[in-house]
Amino acid sequence: MKQFDIELHSFDEVQDFVEVATVQPFRVVVGNSLTLVNAKSFMGMFSLNFSGPIHVRADCTDEECSLFKQAAVRFLAN
Repeated sequence: MKQFDIELHSFDEVQDFVEVATVQPFRVVVGNSLTLVNAKSFMGMFSLNFSGPIHVRADCTDEECSLFKQAAVRFLAN
């Protein structure tokens, strides 16, 4: 499982990230210290607290993770 952090600050960013996650051919979950949800689910995503970084976990290869991160580059936490 590969991991990285993202930050989302608006409805549009959540919607855009879900679109990026949805096209990935592997399982993607996101969450914080209390909750993990399916990153391909709008309903799940909106149950998260967006006040801090969100942890992304993807069941993929290193190459797939690199491509996923490239597609999600604008959301990556610093």
